[in-house]
Amino acid sequence: MKAPSLTLGIEEEYQIIDPQTRELKSYITEILEEGRLILLEQIKAEMHQSIVEVGTQVFQTPAEIRGELARLRRALIELAGSKGLAIAAAGTHPFSSWHTQEITPFDRYIGVKEDMGELAQPGSSPIAARSSATSRAPVSRVSSIPGRITPG
Repeated sequence: MKAPSLTLGIEEEYQIIDPQTRELKSYITEILEEGRLILLEQIKAEMHQSIVEVGTQVFQTPAEIRGELARLRRALIELAGSKGLAIAAAGTHPFSSWHTQEITPFDRYIGVKEDMGELAQPGSSPIAARSSATSRAPVSRVSSIPGRITPG
């Protein structure tokens, strides 16, 4: 029996942080304006405006994806820094209230909020960095909560 042909792709979600107060900062729409010029479709909004997602292209080897991930992280750190902000990777922010986080004003997220009610409200689900590997077989998901990101 032939082993499945695997491909690798990683999506990571990061918190947008005010470096002075260390509070979450709802700033995704402003980051996307410039970010899409640099990272094209590899940068995306999440439901909460204080979260930004980046995703690699699909690769065949871990070495290829490592270089791409370092490039994405570096670009995101520089982009946030140019706006006077910082990026953090954590499951849940240690002291910012999720109840005060703004929902990204995209139809998709407004619909989710309407459909799911309480479950879609800030504070009902933690945010974490996610990685996934795919093949012709079912998708595997691995959750991780890195303490700090570095460009590689």
